[in-house]
Amino acid sequence: MIPDRPNRLRSLVKSVVISLAIMAVALFAAPNATSQQGPDEKNDPEKTTELEAQKKPEPKKGPGLFGNFKGSFDIAAQSVQVRGDRPGKFQEARDFPQGFSFRNLRLKFESADSPYFLNFKALEIRERDQSFSADMGRVGKYRTRFLWDEIPRYYDRGRTLHVLTGPGFLSVDPVLRAALEAAPNAGNPAQTLGTALPALVTQAEQTAPTVQLRVRWDQLLVTQYYRPNKNWEFYFRAQHLRLNGTRARETGTFARQNIFPTSIPGVNDGVWESLGMELPEPVSQHTTNLTFGFQYSRLKWRVGMDYNLSLFRNNIPTLTWENPFRVTDALSSGPPTFPLGRNRFVRAQIAEAPDNDYQSISVHASVDLPRDTQLRGEFTWGRGTQNQPFLPYTLNSAMITANLTGVLAGQPGLFGLALPRPSLNGVVRTLNGDVALTTKPWHNMRFLLQYRGDDMKNQSPIVTFPGLPQFGDSTVRTAIDNYGLAMENFPTSYTRHDTTATWQWDVNKKFGLELEYNWEIWNRTFRDVPKSNEHSLEGKLNYKPWRGVSLKGDYLYSHRIPTAYLTQPLVFNPNLNINTDAAPISGGPGWEATLAIVAAGFVRGLPNEFNMLRRFDEDDRIRKDGGISLEVARSDKLNYSISWRYLRDDYAKGFWGLRYGVQSTVDAQVNYFPRGGKQDDDQTAAGGGSWLQNSFFYANYSRELDQTGYGGMGNLINGAALNTRACCAQFPINNSWDRASKINLDMFQLGLNTSSAGEKTVLDISYGLGFARDRTNTTNPFPILPQSPRTAGTYNYPDVINRQQEANISVTRQLRPDLAVGVSYRFEPYRLSDYYTNSLVPYGVTQVAGGTFGSNTPRQLFLDARFTTYHANVGTVFLRYSF
Repeated sequence: MIPDRPNRLRSLVKSVVISLAIMAVALFAAPNATSQQGPDEKNDPEKTTELEAQKKPEPKKGPGLFGNFKGSFDIAAQSVQVRGDRPGKFQEARDFPQGFSFRNLRLKFESADSPYFLNFKALEIRERDQSFSADMGRVGKYRTRFLWDEIPRYYDRGRTLHVLTGPGFLSVDPVLRAALEAAPNAGNPAQTLGTALPALVTQAEQTAPTVQLRVRWDQLLVTQYYRPNKNWEFYFRAQHLRLNGTRARETGTFARQNIFPTSIPGVNDGVWESLGMELPEPVSQHTTNLTFGFQYSRLKWRVGMDYNLSLFRNNIPTLTWENPFRVTDALSSGPPTFPLGRNRFVRAQIAEAPDNDYQSISVHASVDLPRDTQLRGEFTWGRGTQNQPFLPYTLNSAMITANLTGVLAGQPGLFGLALPRPSLNGVVRTLNGDVALTTKPWHNMRFLLQYRGDDMKNQSPIVTFPGLPQFGDSTVRTAIDNYGLAMENFPTSYTRHDTTATWQWDVNKKFGLELEYNWEIWNRTFRDVPKSNEHSLEGKLNYKPWRGVSLKGDYLYSHRIPTAYLTQPLVFNPNLNINTDAAPISGGPGWEATLAIVAAGFVRGLPNEFNMLRRFDEDDRIRKDGGISLEVARSDKLNYSISWRYLRDDYAKGFWGLRYGVQSTVDAQVNYFPRGGKQDDDQTAAGGGSWLQNSFFYANYSRELDQTGYGGMGNLINGAALNTRACCAQFPINNSWDRASKINLDMFQLGLNTSSAGEKTVLDISYGLGFARDRTNTTNPFPILPQSPRTAGTYNYPDVINRQQEANISVTRQLRPDLAVGVSYRFEPYRLSDYYTNSLVPYGVTQVAGGTFGSNTPRQLFLDARFTTYHANVGTVFLRYSF
């Protein structure tokens, strides 16, 4: 593909030149009637003298109301060429239309003789990312702001077997569904699939229609400020957000089996198969936010009140779709444990975000006290509600009591079963308070004492369900399968208290210090950690050794300590007894849930997880956050800066989960102005100066590093039987694995802006390069148990590489004071190498993933919409008229 690049560039330049010629001819072809003169009038000196003698001086007039209006508009022609099989990222959050456009319009009114002002902007007109804004009013009296903004999000084209045939309903051709269900090996596990089913799916995907996966946020914002006198202020804010389009929505389940492509005697390990699909989800939702407020002020105090209302509405509350592989409902195959043949429903549904309302009232006040002391505070009460009707348990008509009897004795048939209540009737109450006392008893010293409190009370009822459909609506799970715990929801609530004390001391004009202490307390319900405390201490310094030189540094140390971490009562066994298909063998030390523990019952409200696993948002954590920066601006021509920041979070040792996280950033930039000093400024103002003197150069480089360390453990299940007992989970230490992820992001930018004398011609050049590499290493620090090679096996992922460049050049020529013509060119190559998506196909069967035996590729019906490598060229020519 490389040899044809000169031809593409040649055609691009040709189209730009033709567009420029057309616009120039259209603009300048008509003669200027006000400047035409006949030959006699131009050459008769006597007539000219007579006309000049008849002239009378006219009185000077002001510009008038409209004489102070200024504005400009752009007319552009654009040629866009993009090469790549999936170049959706090029216009992921922007739009480059092809052809002519009336692109930008600006209007501005300002006058020293008038208190009124107006500023209007219309940018990227008729594009998917267009924006309209207006700001108008009277200085000191009232002000009105208006904004209409559109933000697109484009994913790419995808292929799908689903067609939107109703609001939130995705259907599939029944003939195709019947053919896929009748395939000889449709219900088999991936290891035994022949060629019939994959061939049918591949053929259907190749002829399936394409769908554009694109959404767009539309925002309408209006704010109004009014001040009738010096004491009263009133304000109003109205915002309407709307999201429409189509995006990918994943859904599915998994299957577990003990089938291996090679014979491994004694292995009691699992083979996991993923089943599901990506759906082209239609999106249509909007949010309306309203704010009314006022403030009354006096010389020493002020008070105000705000009322906020937020209304969210989803026009598609439910997404219902047909299963491409089924025309008849059925339960999972392979009783009694049902590990295989899941996802056998004809139709399924997902509840989308529910309609909800939220309103709040806040009161704020402040009072000025002696010795530069101020007391201020704010209190807010809020209430959120949602009462969206519950969806039925399942649409799988096979999930009835008659089909479960004898196979799942005692399990309720969920199809058509009445719900415990029609809806949640959810209510959440919030209370927020903020009080601060600040004082400056001496001119170089300031103190701040602040308290912030948040109280979120979930007042929604607890609903107990007789059972829930599981594993792709293929079976039913009840309290028996949940270690005796009821199937219910838990309305989580919390309170948070923050107390901050700050001391700031400006020692002299060159040196300043600041110390801050913070104490944060969390109290939670229905969470692993009911209470935690975090103490933080931060120091800052600011030093200016010489004029134009500033050195800043800061460091924070904090420690979050949970008072208790609640877990399910698993016990440590130094010699686990693991059952295999041959005979029980030793699994080494580890944790397990025994029959006695199950009989005693698990703890209500806690997740049924490994008891040594810790959640990073509640776990014991030590944070170290520091940074330093140097800024130098000792010359009118040159300034530069460099900064460095390092953040590290370390979590409790000896546990599993996130163990550490590191973020570091280095940033350096330089700016150079060849023009400097009063002499150069005077020369430029007089219309002189060389290209060098009218230039500006900048460059910056940054490097970001993200590192995380994670510990996981694969578990084994012994003796579990659906509707009999959920027993028993075992976590051998030898099944541990450690994952280390490292992401580097390097960014480099440079640019040059220069112009001729009087800025008749302006040249702007810029170049940017971003390069990211994601590297993941996984190891098992212990010998892998012979019965769990897959559960404890590890594999180093290939690197993920992102590289994006952007080169821009534009030239603008001022033809006359009110008219300019310009041309610009953008070249943007992008490279992506992602091991997960490079060879992604809509319906995979098996693949080799490393190790000593094959590994399953998930049987997923992907939309095949993703980003890949691309090259983009954009040429633009424009005319700008100013008035």
